[in-house]
Amino acid sequence: MNNPIARVLIIDDEKMILDMLSQRLSRMGFEVDVAANAKGGINKIDTNQYDLIFTDIKMPGMSGDDVLEYVRSNVKKTIPVIAMSGTPWLAEKSKFDAFIPKPFYKEELLNVVRQFVQIA
Repeated sequence: MNNPIARVLIIDDEKMILDMLSQRLSRMGFEVDVAANAKGGINKIDTNQYDLIFTDIKMPGMSGDDVLEYVRSNVKKTIPVIAMSGTPWLAEKSKFDAFIPKPFYKEELLNVVRQFVQIA
């Protein structure tokens, strides 16, 4: 990929979600990295530059809230962090930049991404 629209990190403990979201965003022109848990995601955040981060909220060990707290308390404070969850009430009082309920459709994904990144 020569000129990706933006670089995106997806953090989720469900391989199906990682694969599906990675494929959709790659087809849209994004450069995509994935992590199977919050700790792996934080390691990637430490070593790469991202324009957008998607994270599941409820994962074993560290949660998506932990990822958000880490991003906001470090150098990368301005990166939009989008929560994903099959339990939407977990995001009600959170400070995520956006929320997308699981399962989601392509249009829902596009609408959320368009809030933060210029796409056609």
